[in-house]
Amino acid sequence: MACFDLAVPVLLLQLVRTVAGADNEAAALLAFKRASVTADPRGALAGWRNDTAGSPCAWAGVSCSDDGHLRELNLSGMSLVGRLHLDALLSLPMLHSLDLRGNAFHGNLSHRHSSRRTAPPCTLMDVDLSSNALKGTLPWAFLASCRNLVSLNLSRNTLTGGGFPFPSSLRALDVSRNKLSDAGLLNYSLTACHGIQYLNFSANQFTGGLPEFARCSQVSVLDLSGNLMSGVLPAGIVSMAPANFTHLSIAGNNFSGDISRYDFGGCKNLTVLDWSYNKLSGMGLPSSLANCRRLETLDMSGNRLLSGPIPRFLRAFKQLKKLALAGNSFTGEIPDAGHLCGTLTELDLSSNQLIGGLPASFSRCRLLEVLDLSSNQLSGDFVVTVISKISSLRVLRLPFNNITGANPLPTLAFECPLLEVIDLGSNALDGEIMPDLCSSLPSLQRLLLPNNHLVGTVSPSLGSCSNLESLDLSFNLLIGQIPTEVLLLPRLVDLVMWANDFSGEIPDKLCSSSATLETLVISYNNFTGSIPPSITRCVNLIWVSLASNRLTGSVPSGFGNLQKLAILQLHKNALSGKVPAELGSCNSLVWLDLNSNSFSGTIPPQLAAQAGLTTGGVVSGRRIAFLRGEAGNICPGAGVLFEFFGIRPERLAQLPAVRSCAPTEIYTGTVFYTFNYNGSMIFLDLSYNRLTGTIPSSLGNMAYLDVLNLGHNNLTGEIPEALTGLEGLALLDLSHNQLSGTIPPGLGGLHFLAALDVSNNNLNGEIPTSGQLITFPASDFENNSGLCGIPLPPCSQINNRGNGHEPQHVPDGHVPLVSPSGLGVGLAFGVPAGFGLGILLL
Repeated sequence: MACFDLAVPVLLLQLVRTVAGADNEAAALLAFKRASVTADPRGALAGWRNDTAGSPCAWAGVSCSDDGHLRELNLSGMSLVGRLHLDALLSLPMLHSLDLRGNAFHGNLSHRHSSRRTAPPCTLMDVDLSSNALKGTLPWAFLASCRNLVSLNLSRNTLTGGGFPFPSSLRALDVSRNKLSDAGLLNYSLTACHGIQYLNFSANQFTGGLPEFARCSQVSVLDLSGNLMSGVLPAGIVSMAPANFTHLSIAGNNFSGDISRYDFGGCKNLTVLDWSYNKLSGMGLPSSLANCRRLETLDMSGNRLLSGPIPRFLRAFKQLKKLALAGNSFTGEIPDAGHLCGTLTELDLSSNQLIGGLPASFSRCRLLEVLDLSSNQLSGDFVVTVISKISSLRVLRLPFNNITGANPLPTLAFECPLLEVIDLGSNALDGEIMPDLCSSLPSLQRLLLPNNHLVGTVSPSLGSCSNLESLDLSFNLLIGQIPTEVLLLPRLVDLVMWANDFSGEIPDKLCSSSATLETLVISYNNFTGSIPPSITRCVNLIWVSLASNRLTGSVPSGFGNLQKLAILQLHKNALSGKVPAELGSCNSLVWLDLNSNSFSGTIPPQLAAQAGLTTGGVVSGRRIAFLRGEAGNICPGAGVLFEFFGIRPERLAQLPAVRSCAPTEIYTGTVFYTFNYNGSMIFLDLSYNRLTGTIPSSLGNMAYLDVLNLGHNNLTGEIPEALTGLEGLALLDLSHNQLSGTIPPGLGGLHFLAALDVSNNNLNGEIPTSGQLITFPASDFENNSGLCGIPLPPCSQINNRGNGHEPQHVPDGHVPLVSPSGLGVGLAFGVPAGFGLGILLL
């Protein structure tokens, strides 16, 4: 009885302490909420209230131990907003894990250290503050009071430095994807004696050289990829690394130097070595790399200066899973697989100068899933004899080689049923596309066969490829119609079939099954009929090219709904009706080419409605070609933009549209934008139509316009003064209209104007002498009865000489500000003051 009497007070005391502890923890959580959460748009913390009965263990994001103490707080992905204050959370006596990732907390993470002796120590072991809006410099000795802290994740913020020294207990530090440039933080992490083993500094702004490890270092994983570091690699970064060193990535920096004799030392435990996309050079890979027998990933891609044969010692690596040597200058034949086939899952030897085929030993690579041999000089029948034996393949990329003969699709479909990507573009394959391809390849997502010699028709059975996302059959010899079944594919994103001999009407079934379609490029065929109205259901369309067909009728209403549409090419058809004013509602439209049709009526001023609203980035990264002709009226239009993925430039030069427009300039590269927001259309070509009325002054609001071609219409009125505000204009063609009045003097101030043509109008007065207008040839001004001045005859002679324009001498010392060829460079490479859309030459 006495024992029972004693036990009751003890239990009551424990209960009181538990309740008191729960009350204190609830108070701390509410203090954190008051201090740090100014917006809770999803009401995630609505249940955190003073009047909530019971323990906070039932609150959202809270996890407690068996004895009722708060152990974990997970508020990740709740869209919480506010300046982050950690003081209240650091005081929680049993909190081990704090996860606040994926919110919108901001601030510099400073916190007050309590001076009270009774303040409980920080017990946090894992802290994740990634993917927020934290910025600035971390406080000195950040979280130093958390003496049991093991893992700290601050990635995906905008921090610039600071924070060290960290608690001695810390083992993993991830500060990737910030704006770190603090050399002190980098030096501390590599050269100081601490216990950190995992260091992820990738995607920051560190510069300078790479420090060597301190002898006391315990780092096993170091990721410095995606920074701005440079210089020669330290001699001992691998050979003198800690014994437990397993992972080194310096990819995407500017390190340089000859590594052909680099010393990797014993390299006993290294499993990941990624030196890709730097400026390293050397004749072959260093022989000491053979010591790294435990490598699972070896990536030397994108250095371009590595040359010589692929070393044969690689075939002795028994644990290698990924081997990537792409984007270099390796030569010779691919060596035998050797022991690689036991573990290899990914092999990328693309963009080198390799010859021959793939050795037969690779047919034993039963784990190989990704094989990329594109952009080499490979030839022979190795696709059928070797690759088809690798039944595990999921991705096969072989474009830009010298593979000839019948296309290997039947063999691949039968032997490699797991294939998801097949890219055989830019070879010399012939034959037909097998009709039952999809029944053998149910997982096929991308079928890329451009720039070959394929014949026949596209089978309706291709519509049974339910997972197909991209289909590229451009630049072949295909005939017939587009099967309706193909347009009904539920996941189709890219349909590219230009430069064939397809005919018939375009089925009015676009986006009937889904609205996933982003690219529709079927130009340079023989399609007839009208533009199918169903195209306006494809709200995700980015690039539409129906050019150079035989389409008739008007443009269907509804294009204004296509808010992602960036490129619309309808030129060289027989379209009629009015230019749709609603195209000005397409806020992503940067390229509009309607030349060489029969459009009539006035130019709608609403076309410029999107000026100042256009955002960049929609077509960034796409491979394109820009054709600029210099043959005048022989080649209508200001130039042609081609979808250029998987096409050889020399094959493009054989396109009839190119051959008939000699001389021409062809620029190839990758699209980039020179604005992020507040942009405008950059290419507008309405030439060779039947347009009437005046030129809308609103076109002068298109601040990023590079090309404006309104020539060969029936436009009247004066040249709007507003056009003089188009500071980035490279080409202005108003020729062959009925324009009157004078040339606005402000056109001479367009410093990037490389091509101007106002000939064959009714203009009068003196050609402005300011700027570079007088540097253009007389042919750009001829056949204007009242126009005079350099380069035409002086105005004093206009009555006597009539219209016999002879070019006038340009005063000595005056040279053109931009050469006539500057248009091609300016438009294609984005040179003019960063205006508009450009092409990065690769």
